[in-house]
Amino acid sequence: MHFPIVSRTMVLTSFLLAIAYSPAMAETEVNVDAELKPCASPCVTEPGATGELEYEAEFLSNGVTIKEAELKAVVKIPVPNSFNISAINAGNPGLVTLDLTRLNQSYATCTMVLKKARPTSLTYVLKLSGQLKNGQFVFRKKLLGFCDVDLLTLDIQSGIPIIQDGDIAFVVVNGTTHILSALLENENDDDQGENEN
Repeated sequence: MHFPIVSRTMVLTSFLLAIAYSPAMAETEVNVDAELKPCASPCVTEPGATGELEYEAEFLSNGVTIKEAELKAVVKIPVPNSFNISAINAGNPGLVTLDLTRLNQSYATCTMVLKKARPTSLTYVLKLSGQLKNGQFVFRKKLLGFCDVDLLTLDIQSGIPIIQDGDIAFVVVNGTTHILSALLENENDDDQGENEN
C-alpha cells in the first residue's frame, strides 16, 4: 500500500529536477555589448568613424518568444569624410544602417537616424525597446530608427531582431559601403560557464 506514495514522490522529484535543469530555462537572457570597429573586406576604412551596440533581451521559458528587449546603437562619422556627408545631407533617410548577419546571411537591417550634426562629426543612433503585453510585442515610446526583421518579405516587418551569439553587425553607408563591424557575443554565456564550474 505504500507503493503509490513512493511513486508520487519519484514523479514529483523528477518533475522538479526537469524544471531546475531545463536547457530552455538556462537560455532566457541575451546581453551583448560590442564596439563597432573598422573591419577588413568588404569594409572601407573611414578614419575616425566609431560605434557601439548594446542589446538586451529576455525570453519566455520556450527560449524563442521575446518577453522584453532593447537595442541601442551609436555611430559617429567624422566631417569631412570620404562619403561627402555633411550637415546638409546627413539627415537623408536610410543613409546609415546597421546590417545584422548570421552565417554570412543578412537577417535584419536597421535604419539609424541623425541625432547630432556638428562641424566635426555626425552622430547616428538607433534606439528600440519593447515588451510582451497580452500576447503581443509592443514598442515603448521614444524610439529612434527602426529595424526590418524579415528581409524575405517585400514590406518592412518592423521589430527588434533576435540577436544570437556569433552574429556579426555591419554599419553600412549609402546602402552599399560597410565601414564598421563587430562580432556579437552573448555576455551571459561567460557567466553561465563560470556558474557551472
